[in-house]
Amino acid sequence: MNDLCSLNACEAVAAIKERRIGCEELMRACLEKIGAREPTVRAFVDLQPETALRRARELDRRRPRTNEPLYGVPVAVKEIFDTAGYRCSWGSSIHAKRIPDIDAPAVSRLKAAGAVIVGTAVSTEYAIAAAGATTNPHDATRTPGGSSSGPAAAVAAGMVPLALGSQSIGSIIRPSVYCGVFGLKPTTGAISVRGAMPLAVELDHAGPIARSPADLVLACQALFAFDPLDPTSRDIPVPKLNAPLPNVIEMVGPLHARVRPASQEAVEKALAALHAAGASVDRLELSSDFDAIEEAVWTLICRGVARNHGQDYDQARALMSTRMQELVERGRATSDEQHRSAMSQIRDFAARLAAALPPGTVAVQAAVDDVAPPLASGTGSPLLQGLWTAVGFPALSVPCGTVDGLPIGVQIAGAPNQESSLLSAASLLSRAFQELRCS
Repeated sequence: MNDLCSLNACEAVAAIKERRIGCEELMRACLEKIGAREPTVRAFVDLQPETALRRARELDRRRPRTNEPLYGVPVAVKEIFDTAGYRCSWGSSIHAKRIPDIDAPAVSRLKAAGAVIVGTAVSTEYAIAAAGATTNPHDATRTPGGSSSGPAAAVAAGMVPLALGSQSIGSIIRPSVYCGVFGLKPTTGAISVRGAMPLAVELDHAGPIARSPADLVLACQALFAFDPLDPTSRDIPVPKLNAPLPNVIEMVGPLHARVRPASQEAVEKALAALHAAGASVDRLELSSDFDAIEEAVWTLICRGVARNHGQDYDQARALMSTRMQELVERGRATSDEQHRSAMSQIRDFAARLAAALPPGTVAVQAAVDDVAPPLASGTGSPLLQGLWTAVGFPALSVPCGTVDGLPIGVQIAGAPNQESSLLSAASLLSRAFQELRCS
């Protein structure tokens, strides 16, 4: 039965629609895999097997509808998204018993698309501070990354084919790379963040994590939608995989000195594969002033943390990690002028990057410093992922093999609304690396 857990989302939907397997059969296989791996991986906050099985049986009793691209697909939801009837604790003991009555719009859309919610998955504390219990499925002594720790680990461990994560600096890209899966941080506003725990309104994004670019496209069909009640929402085209071969830019930032050999080798492998497929490859080194993105991002994050979670600090500070307390305190000390300056810098960087990335162009960069660090070292640095989050451009993690048994990958990015180019390039890379493994 566990063989079914190797199916990606597209394969699962096809098998269900062709009646080769049933929704309940797939769900039981996933629950069996969860039972085997969860004691070590610890990806979930709240699992409700009977609820998931009941939903799967309901789907089995009828035929899939045309507007259900995720019909029968088991999905894990990061615990910062309101999921009715499930514990959504925001990674904090302060909210350990928090159970919403209604779903966040992103969760509602997953359900409407035919998905089966398996449970809520672990986030770091307030999606920014102390690590949760989750371990890396490839090595339990290593971090899965943060803050979408549980979602990425659950997909990588074969527990579910698809998960919903979030990113305010690097929380989709980094754990996806560390766990060896694909993660999409879309254009700002593509997926509603209403009903999700707020961190910083200027930076908060929702995005899917999966085992293939085609699975991400399937998820986007369900999740991309304008939400008139979300002030950050925008009407972004649903991506496809039929974009022309992109122009490629190796983009080197001022933080490049952080990149260790394993991560740099992944970049070189990705660039070589794209070049071999016929893509033109150029190189652009960003000027040193882009280094200011680090300070700008933390200014926005800390101000947002103070505004959104300062009440928890005032009422239950002792239950917060030292790191979380420091973020609130820094945020409260941040002036309006510092906030305006950070936003001005980010708008300038966005304009310059947009000019360098015309439609049909993708940037390839190191996604992380190195392979996943030991658990005791934390969840890894978000600095290499933060630029694309701050400017609101889409970014996508692409696995590029392993180093000493640990996954490594790259991030590819583009101008707003260029998800199709990113996903098509990722699909090309996925095929190229698959052929290398098989040769």
